[in-house]
Amino acid sequence: MGEQKIVIHADPDLADDIPWYLGQVKEYTQAIRKAIGDNDFETIEDAGHRMKGSGQAFGFDAVSEMGKSLEEAAKEKDLGEIGKELKELVRYMERVEVVYE
Repeated sequence: MGEQKIVIHADPDLADDIPWYLGQVKEYTQAIRKAIGDNDFETIEDAGHRMKGSGQAFGFDAVSEMGKSLEEAAKEKDLGEIGKELKELVRYMERVEVVYE
């Protein structure tokens, strides 16, 4: 049995913007994955910073929190924490479901 969905209740006015935003987050996860292999902490810090700043605007508070953690871990060059946060972000993205109301 799969993990329970995470339901985000969003304003219908954001119906065009949220799929774009979720695509951006997916791109960030791919960039972070590549950056881990390259020990590119600057890219990880930048992606984390962007997610930290944008998640709440779209109703994804958890993305903001994970972005903050990624940004901080990148500043510390903590690959273990970065990997843990990335895994959590990927699991979140797999489970999130948006309901417009």
